[in-house]
Amino acid sequence: MRRGTFIRILSAIKLISNNVSVVENFNNKALVTVRVPEIAGDSPKQFRLLRKVLSYCSYFSIKPEDGELTIIMEFSWEQRR
Repeated sequence: MRRGTFIRILSAIKLISNNVSVVENFNNKALVTVRVPEIAGDSPKQFRLLRKVLSYCSYFSIKPEDGELTIIMEFSWEQRR
């Protein structure tokens, strides 16, 4: 994945939740942690968006913590040469 694609994905994630923390450029990987009270897909478009974001991940984990969901996603991208 290219870095520009990751930035577009990150801006889409930030539209869903303001509680996003990112550790970027860790061995050409980015670790994104999102905390949301629930995941509700009201429309087929929202389901497609969630599946598309998860398809770009090299790793993801969804865990309940303190009354909310913690979603951890890892993205890796290629260096330009």
